[in-house]
Amino acid sequence: MLRWPLSELPPNFNTHSLDGALGDNAAVMGALLLSPFDFDAAAQPHLNEDFVQSAELTATEPQQVVTYRINPDAMWHDGTPVTVADFEAQWRALNGTDPAFKVVSTQGYDKIENVVPGSDEREVVVTFTEDYVDWRELFSALYPAATNRDPATFNDGWRDGPLTTAGPFKFESLDRTAQTITLVRNERWWGSPAKLDRLIYRVIDPDAQIDALANGEIDFIDVGSDVNKLERARTTPGIELRRAAGPNFTHVTLNGTSEVLSDLEVRRALALAIDRETIARAFLGPLDVPVESLDNHIFMRNQRGYRDNTGDLGTYAPDRAESMLDAAGWEHAGAVRAKNGRELAIRFVIPSQAATSGQLAELVQGMLQRVGVRVDIEAVPVGDFFERYITPGNFDMTTFAWLGTVFPISSSRSIYAQPAVGENGELDVQQNYARAGSDQIDRLFAEATSEFDEERAIELGNRIDALIWQVVHSLTLYQRPEIAATRADLANFGAFGFASGVYEDIGFALR
Repeated sequence: MLRWPLSELPPNFNTHSLDGALGDNAAVMGALLLSPFDFDAAAQPHLNEDFVQSAELTATEPQQVVTYRINPDAMWHDGTPVTVADFEAQWRALNGTDPAFKVVSTQGYDKIENVVPGSDEREVVVTFTEDYVDWRELFSALYPAATNRDPATFNDGWRDGPLTTAGPFKFESLDRTAQTITLVRNERWWGSPAKLDRLIYRVIDPDAQIDALANGEIDFIDVGSDVNKLERARTTPGIELRRAAGPNFTHVTLNGTSEVLSDLEVRRALALAIDRETIARAFLGPLDVPVESLDNHIFMRNQRGYRDNTGDLGTYAPDRAESMLDAAGWEHAGAVRAKNGRELAIRFVIPSQAATSGQLAELVQGMLQRVGVRVDIEAVPVGDFFERYITPGNFDMTTFAWLGTVFPISSSRSIYAQPAVGENGELDVQQNYARAGSDQIDRLFAEATSEFDEERAIELGNRIDALIWQVVHSLTLYQRPEIAATRADLANFGAFGFASGVYEDIGFALR
């Protein structure tokens, strides 16, 4: 049994839905669903033969075609075989043609022309309308056709718990009072049997997780950039630290539609008034990792293609910030600037019981105070953070960690592409919580994700990043170190970096 801490219960167990795209949800559903490819520490793909026996690019002219051969043993828990129908339904739900499906991203699926059977129902032939270089990311976390055909089931059917499994574990229970989710070994799983008999996920406030680990209540924690957790873990008997260089990063996102920050010049001024180097030093210095700010929204420092695209926003310049705020009409009126009788105040929304978020917000608060901007830090319940504040745009600034992938350009599109206006007049933000972007960014994403020449794609990715900086969508701060504190006897688990976790291999070494 592995006892796994969560910061909140997933509000929706559909990871493809707008409110289900959370790291805690992926941690649960990764044990229940299948993806065609796994990835190693070098971010190289490897076929997941428990799911598909083959997945190949079978044509490039006149159109790109990918053909999958599904493992003949693959089935959903009720005995229904995994077939082309599941692939087709997922494509239709996620391709963006039906706005009734509240999806987190249409990336890649919007480039598919059709999904049809090949020689039989276990062969899937996917034809694209245009080239899509990162086709290996598609159909990851495949959901059954029965739950993808209907928008109501897609949007809300998974809220009370996972509906089925095609993985090494199955859902047993969700206790909202105890704040726990229990998965047990799936007796219908056709792959290597899971070494663990169950996974128990338990919601524990992030700041309390180190105490729970030290008391033997859970088996690991994500240390991240929290130096207090790191020092506690170092001195706790039976606990060891595991490290990896992963694709995750911490940022400050600015809401481009909030009343104050809708002015691009104000966003630019605030960016210049925030010292990203000082923030990186504050959080990385005590962790015994290189102290470097992250100057790219697309590529991490240890990824091929990384370069600094910050331009004129890359250097801390409070004097320039003051001049820009003056020019924008925000005049000094005592300690806080004002315009038309209104103070220049920023609501910085963070999740409660997350010490690093609070520390970061306080650093930003002090920096902006020097240029006459008041920052009001608002700590909200962890369970409400995304659903009631970030997703609906109920904030001016916020911070959290983005969980990157091995597909840096295509996986970033839903974060930085302009939100579309839906039929109800509301913005379909997907993951663009800043609600900022440009037509040029959108065009370059479309071009880059169709580009098979890696060097050309990298160049396009960096052009996109430079434009993201210029619209001041968000300020990347530092690549978040992946540090896990685990029980010393916990095997095949910890800090994975770019590698995929294999749930059936997790276990405990014999003592």
